[in-house]
Amino acid sequence: MSDSLVFFHGRDNVLHVIDPDCVKHSDDITPLQEIVIAVINAGYRGVVVDEKQLTNGRFLSCISTDFSTPEGQILQEIAMAVEQGHSAPSVKQALEIIAKRYAQVGACK
Repeated sequence: MSDSLVFFHGRDNVLHVIDPDCVKHSDDITPLQEIVIAVINAGYRGVVVDEKQLTNGRFLSCISTDFSTPEGQILQEIAMAVEQGHSAPSVKQALEIIAKRYAQVGACK
């Protein structure tokens, strides 16, 4: 357990308590983060990123998704697949999957 805990009130209206020492640290952007950035830049509203600066100067990126949106559902599916050891799709593939899902449900982003 670290010397500090992060209390983060997510956009899902849940209070998350995070031990920063238990979170994998990386100075590189992960493939999932690249997809999240592309989804936000494409104008989809079902995902946001909040960054919190820790006392040690590092940043904790908190990704919040709206699971009622196609992008939220797909990002959850991708995250779960990555956690199980599968590779994330490319940014282009992920955006195509989201666009197809929107077309299937007949909704707008």
